[in-house]
Amino acid sequence: MVDEGRVLRIFENLASIYSPSYNERAIADHITSYLSALSYLTFEDETGSSIKGNTGNIHVTIPGTADGPCILFAAHIDTVEPAQGVKVFVEDGLIKSKGDTILGADDKAGVTAMLELATVLAATTFAHGPVHLVFTVAEEVGLKGAKYLDLDDKNLDYAYVLDANGKVGLINVKAPYQDSFEVEFIGKAAHAGIAPETGINAIVAASKAISMMKLGRIDSETTANVGTIEGGIAGNIVAERAKVFAESRSISIEKLQQQSRHMVECFNAAAEETGASVNIVQYRPYEGYSLTEDEPIVARAISAMKSIGIEPVITHTGGGSDTNVFNAKGVVAVNLSMGAENVHGKDEFLPVAELVKLSELLLALIRSP
Repeated sequence: MVDEGRVLRIFENLASIYSPSYNERAIADHITSYLSALSYLTFEDETGSSIKGNTGNIHVTIPGTADGPCILFAAHIDTVEPAQGVKVFVEDGLIKSKGDTILGADDKAGVTAMLELATVLAATTFAHGPVHLVFTVAEEVGLKGAKYLDLDDKNLDYAYVLDANGKVGLINVKAPYQDSFEVEFIGKAAHAGIAPETGINAIVAASKAISMMKLGRIDSETTANVGTIEGGIAGNIVAERAKVFAESRSISIEKLQQQSRHMVECFNAAAEETGASVNIVQYRPYEGYSLTEDEPIVARAISAMKSIGIEPVITHTGGGSDTNVFNAKGVVAVNLSMGAENVHGKDEFLPVAELVKLSELLLALIRSP
């Protein structure tokens, strides 16, 4: 069935391919070639042109060999930076990069398990229902690939996204709603040494707004952050403009709305206090989701994990993923951990044993009752 050496080779090949968001062509071609060699038909949708990228989402359907549920697995093929020239090595059972790049296990671990699943199914008479594999693009820049997915004709029973960090066995049944803010303060330029009192400093206005805000960990379900601030053109000029990019997140929509209102009030209050004007653009990049252990999709994951000796852990996350988009589309989905730790960092690592467990879990999930 699952072969550790093969799984490791699949991952190493994927990790070596540079695949930043909007530029996933090389890894998509690699995946397509791999699946074609197994005699599977692949389909690439038009998402690339819609998001100004060079690649669409890759789809493959593996016909069922027996009566059973129709299951979708999804993983994204783009990575964050720095990811150019990843050099993989294995030390004490851990897969790492050389330390000057990320490893890219987010989400090439998920992709690896899906390719191993396809490999096993192509070579065995394993009894299973229909299986859909979807490899999404531009996840790291706003879940954009998933937003353009058309899953209406798939007749799915269960959808599992393989994109949560941590040891295999975590089942994320809740994830937050997010509000994003693009805010511009407009003041009045003046010479900072000759007539500063005639100016209105937009950077000061932005700073006052930020100083008023509750930020960081608000409670167990809610966070808020100011991510970037930019403005001004020279040290001797009272800054006329300043931009702030911020966000709020919560698993509770009511708490999200409360925090977002608070942040907007702070932006407006700071503008009024300083005499600046302010333009606030608020938007919702993705919706949250909340499931219970009693949901069939969760119960199946628990059963599958226990069948192969994995202790399931029901949990929630503060991050967004394609799972959020699927649930917003009416496709009930949960996010499963894929084994990696310290994702997005140069110290990211992935135990070989966890990668093997993830591959074994996919087989357990599709096993016909």
